[in-house]
Amino acid sequence: MPIYGLGQDSEEIPKKVTKVLLPLIRVQEQGIIDNIQRNYVDLYVPSFIKMGPVYPNYPEIDLDIRRVTGYVLFADLRGFSNWSMHAEPEQIHELYSVISDIIVEYPSDYLINYWKLLGDGIMLVWEVENDENNTANCTLGAAYELHKKYWYYQKDALHQVPEGFGIAVCGGNFTRFRSSTFFESCVVSDYLGPIVNQAARLQSLAKAGEVLVNRRTEKMANYHWYSFINVSEDLKNEIAGLDGLSPYEREVFKVRHKYFGPSWENFIPPHIYQQIIQTK
Repeated sequence: MPIYGLGQDSEEIPKKVTKVLLPLIRVQEQGIIDNIQRNYVDLYVPSFIKMGPVYPNYPEIDLDIRRVTGYVLFADLRGFSNWSMHAEPEQIHELYSVISDIIVEYPSDYLINYWKLLGDGIMLVWEVENDENNTANCTLGAAYELHKKYWYYQKDALHQVPEGFGIAVCGGNFTRFRSSTFFESCVVSDYLGPIVNQAARLQSLAKAGEVLVNRRTEKMANYHWYSFINVSEDLKNEIAGLDGLSPYEREVFKVRHKYFGPSWENFIPPHIYQQIIQTK
């Protein structure tokens, strides 16, 4: 359980914990505790758990169905199925450990509201609270952080690993639901709606190292590292083959990162790097 009422001053927290702890272990006031260490990750564990698909219903929450404005990111490892058929169990475990470590950092680094692992894929959700531009920028930051960290893992791996993630981000309105279960203290949470479906479908079109977005994301993301190319015509045949997309959801943009240049040519697969060079 989280510790409440200790204030926000990180320098004062160890002193306050000590003051509370000493009487509990029956140490006189003049006693001291040396070598206080803080594990910053542990401070985020309760919130990280409550951002997942299944979490404790404590403190008791409102089991509501709510319409929200937000952004959904889907990422999937290209070539994972074929790779996993021949990979050793230890190699698969190592890969999942890398992915899990990345996701654990996202609540604090990129302000996500929800995460779910999907086998060899990931689903992340942001609900817009105040600044939608900042939210859209966070989604792309999270996407490229995933590309970058996986690239470093791939570069240093002692064995062959899948090529990389294909990622799509879509913004709009969708539905959040929370449902109680047979266990009263357990809640199941998820998101539904056309925007969620659009992100999942567009993700299937993204090659390793790419990020595809819908029009709302293209309009709202204004960080100077990102620019966009409308690839709807280039992907016309592929988009036509996707199920469940309305005509209004078939406009697709590819994200260009400002620093995907000569010094980063190996950060993404060579064939994608050549495409970027040709569009300049």
